[in-house]
Amino acid sequence: MHKYTKILLLSAGIVAFSNNASASGYQLNEYSATGLGRAFAGIGVVGDDYSAISFNPAGMILKGTGGQLGLSTVQMHSFVDGGIYRGENMISNRPYGKMNFYKFLPSGFAQYKINDRAVIGAGVYTPFGLASIYNKDWFGATHGVSTELDVIDTALGGAYKVTDQITLGAALIYRYVHGDIMNNLTNNPGSHNRFDLDGWEFAYNFGIMYEPVKDTRFGISYRLNSAHKVTGDRRIKNTMPGFDGTYPGVSKMTLPNQLLFSGYHKLNEKFGLSGAIRWTKWDIFDNFVMSSPSLNLNPTVVVPEKWKNTWTYSLGLDYYFTPEWTFRAGLSYDPTPIRDKFHRTVRIPDSTRYWTTLGASYKTKKWQFDLGYAHLFMTKGRTHETANSLAGPTTIKAEHDNYSNMVGVQFQYNF
Repeated sequence: MHKYTKILLLSAGIVAFSNNASASGYQLNEYSATGLGRAFAGIGVVGDDYSAISFNPAGMILKGTGGQLGLSTVQMHSFVDGGIYRGENMISNRPYGKMNFYKFLPSGFAQYKINDRAVIGAGVYTPFGLASIYNKDWFGATHGVSTELDVIDTALGGAYKVTDQITLGAALIYRYVHGDIMNNLTNNPGSHNRFDLDGWEFAYNFGIMYEPVKDTRFGISYRLNSAHKVTGDRRIKNTMPGFDGTYPGVSKMTLPNQLLFSGYHKLNEKFGLSGAIRWTKWDIFDNFVMSSPSLNLNPTVVVPEKWKNTWTYSLGLDYYFTPEWTFRAGLSYDPTPIRDKFHRTVRIPDSTRYWTTLGASYKTKKWQFDLGYAHLFMTKGRTHETANSLAGPTTIKAEHDNYSNMVGVQFQYNF
């Protein structure tokens, strides 16, 4: 009974700690510091932390009773050069667009091993998120000033070892989505249009793991898409008499399906090799639509996206220096789902990323302390986007120079 009590207290702490999760980027994996250290190669099947329920629930069987709390810090830096046009005439190209901010991603997991064949657990983490926050007076402010999307999953699941080689797992996810989106409606930085919307929906994650021999494992997991209707307020300020005010706002969005292949092989007593291939069905993100039916002027905002599906590849290496110390490194190729400059928006100025990562762990009999670091080299992205404002349609032509740094820390406890 004392063991059950500790697990419940840890789970309650996880939920309280994770209430304010927010993120940079649309698809996220930064809820495993050990995974971050190897560029998320082998996620779900390596078995060196309690985050498997979020990647491949079958991998939960690799850990006993225990839990972890983690925090990742994401730095996003961007410099935007270009100009905004009405027809062929440039209206402005100053000030430059700049982003340099930090976001924090807390996460937590706990599980209980019923016996050698069955385990149940829970997790709270952020699988998707987005943040683009520019200076309010930059030349493209009528196209976007700030965009923040927070997706928080609360997952309950389990794993069952069907045979000595095959384990099945599943997780039920209760998903919270919150979006806060703002742009200027005129050249006046104080004139803004802001949507603040949120909602809840269910999602599911299924996985299977195959271990033909000891310390050689392969996993396949599939996370279903989730359709969301988010509602809230649309606030318009400092525009014109009779137009300012607060109106009901609504948007619909679908978060993508994801198929994950991962593997791990311990080469010898000193080295472990891992890999992952992830397919994401981004083509469901066709248009980004926000509307206020009760507003007579500009009731609906439609941004064509028309993203394409992507394949992401990761490779990682673990070095078991001593029984207490492990060091790791990883590389990843993470292509953008954006087709071309005509579908890259200032709200989501995404580009292809190349991950380079390092990590380390120190463990005792009960505790483990994990640290991961990643630097993301991003290709330059061009934007050619037309949008409407109160003064008429304008087109922004710009080049985004981006990079990102991430640091993750995590503390594990084995009961």
